[in-house]
Amino acid sequence: MSFVQRVRAQAERCGSERSYTFVEDRRGELAESRLTFAEADRRARSTAAWLAGRRMEDQAALLLYPAGLEFLTAFLGCLYSRVIAVPSPLPQTDPRALERAEGIIKDADVRLVLTDAANRDMLAGWLREVGLDGAVECVATDALELPAPEAWAEPEIGPDTLAYMQYTSGSTSEPRGVMLTHANLLHNENEIWRAIGSPEEGVGVGWLPHYHDMGLIGMLLQPIYAGGDLYFASPISFVMRPALWLEMISRYRAGYTVAPNFAYEWCAARVTDAQLAGLDLSGLKFALNGAEPVRPSTLRTMVRRFGPAGFSERAWAPAYGMAEATLVITATPLGQGPLIRRFDAAALERHEAVPAGPAGGVELVGCGRPVTMAVDIVDPETRAPLGEGRVGEIWVRGGSVARGYWQREEATRDAFAGRTAGGEGPFLRTGDLGFVLDGELYVTGRIKDVVIVNGRNLYPQDLEEAAREAHPALGAAAAFGVQAAEPGTAGGPAAQAGRAPGPESREHVVVVQEVREQRLGGVSAAELADRIRGELARAFGLPSMSVVLVERGGVGKTTSGKIQRSRTRELLLAGLLPVVHAELTAGLAGELAGGPAAAVAADAQEGE
Repeated sequence: MSFVQRVRAQAERCGSERSYTFVEDRRGELAESRLTFAEADRRARSTAAWLAGRRMEDQAALLLYPAGLEFLTAFLGCLYSRVIAVPSPLPQTDPRALERAEGIIKDADVRLVLTDAANRDMLAGWLREVGLDGAVECVATDALELPAPEAWAEPEIGPDTLAYMQYTSGSTSEPRGVMLTHANLLHNENEIWRAIGSPEEGVGVGWLPHYHDMGLIGMLLQPIYAGGDLYFASPISFVMRPALWLEMISRYRAGYTVAPNFAYEWCAARVTDAQLAGLDLSGLKFALNGAEPVRPSTLRTMVRRFGPAGFSERAWAPAYGMAEATLVITATPLGQGPLIRRFDAAALERHEAVPAGPAGGVELVGCGRPVTMAVDIVDPETRAPLGEGRVGEIWVRGGSVARGYWQREEATRDAFAGRTAGGEGPFLRTGDLGFVLDGELYVTGRIKDVVIVNGRNLYPQDLEEAAREAHPALGAAAAFGVQAAEPGTAGGPAAQAGRAPGPESREHVVVVQEVREQRLGGVSAAELADRIRGELARAFGLPSMSVVLVERGGVGKTTSGKIQRSRTRELLLAGLLPVVHAELTAGLAGELAGGPAAAVAADAQEGE
């Protein structure tokens, strides 16, 4: 069976009874554009017939659309015609988005860009500027005279047919095209459907970008797989007025929604009492929280802030997943609520999970259990499987695991062909660290992000969480290690040049922390940096570390909101961060000599 056959069966079963509704916020009034399943199927068949006439079968088409219904029908049209859809952010004025789109075009050998009429001229002009206009055609699907739906002839599409490519957001490396098949789509949508209670009907609400795996799989395609309605808005509308999300949940009596952790935090911080008045969130039974570390404080804040409006703690559904596994790997089942436990910090540093008392240790949120996928914890060095309560690399296998990376054989072997020391496999090696306890998966960080100080393994999420709690003016943080020389030595530069650090150098802990200066409330930046250092010294026993306060937006994030620690580290070392204040160890100050961070630190010390 293919995903196309599933969609067509649902369109026939539901017809005009189920629909997608795009919601726009026009000065507080909600304007709706509706597309029934039957209409989506007809539009997809027409688009597919047009694509077939262009001989696009098994070729990649780049989809650059704003939020809305046109992307959905274009994506389905690609699936219906056996064209490899490649969703991507619509590049406008952001140089990084333009570079990303150009890179995808070259990597996937794209010859056709699909968009809407409002953006077609802009994209065509950009293609001319980068010298791709002769090789790549840009077409607005909403301006075409499409063939009749009956002109579509279904090509041969099976479970192993490549459906689309999801380019990773690049938190640790250059973006790669993850190859997803129709079987992957069907399997993962079924995993999500079972996690939310296998409903025959229902209402979802969301605003996630369609080019991100959670937005595409978890929000946009799940309704037509399961047979429910979806009401969705644009990410820009949510960011500008987060109360819109809650208003939609209340107005449309949504049973489920999906979003990363930062979105729930943004909602709790920005929605006013006046906006909340009169809303009823009691219909929400499943609030998936994933795509980035789930913070215990976020779960509690949301319940405390919106509990009076009906938001239930049992609605929380922390999950874990990644594009290489289509989306969901583990999820919290409907109605169970989150599992938050404390673990001994010193034991975690030894890669052991030992439960701690109610007042001590590090709090971690369980990310649920697999539905049908196999999740193993494996020592990344010896490849020996580890038992419950041992921290290792998370290895995964099952029907949702992708075919591999587009035209990257070595990277595909490294990531998708993992075998244990006993020869069991193949597994997807996620690169994430975690452990299983009582069947629940806990994610502790990424292998490449672990900071090793004097033989101790420190997880950056724990440092970042503790730092943020130091003051309400603090926002996103990135914690990482920097190999720097001890005072009077020259070990640091060798490490920065890529050579192994010698005995005269060691890893210094650095926390780059966003600060909203208007919320400092009389506390100076220097005092705030000292407060962060004190909190981390108390919680983790770190007497020596560097704190760099930066302007809002100074900490790099991926399109899904994940912290880009490696990129933030590179910008710090290059002196390109928007530094407000820096408190640096002597070793790190030497590495940054002459840079903006060092200058700010020096100015602060002279004024003390």
